[in-house]
Amino acid sequence: MKRTYTTGDDDHLITLGVKISTLGTACTSVYKAHGGGQEIKIADSTEDTGNIKEIIIGKASELRDNYLLIISIIDLSNLDQTEWDNTTIHYHINGGASGSLAFNEDIDDTKMMPNGKLLVTKPIELK
Repeated sequence: MKRTYTTGDDDHLITLGVKISTLGTACTSVYKAHGGGQEIKIADSTEDTGNIKEIIIGKASELRDNYLLIISIIDLSNLDQTEWDNTTIHYHINGGASGSLAFNEDIDDTKMMPNGKLLVTKPIELK
């Protein structure tokens, strides 16, 4: 499910953090796109947790009217299927007109692949 964050039109710096709780291994990438245009990668997780510590993603005025697309791949294939439901993702954005907002992954963001990998795609509209 697409979420919305109001950046404002000033030069405040907008930050993003991603926190994944899982028994599997994960990786996360963050992309910025303007109105269906080409996606530009702006961040990657650096550990097998898939977490991204609070990073600056840009100035409010430059991010306005763009989208963030946050993609996480979580490998659960080495776990018993009873443990697959123990995964949550929290997204935190701060610095814009909306202030500090937290989002979770929604059911329609998530696709379980037959190979035991979970694909989570979170779109966030920046207004």
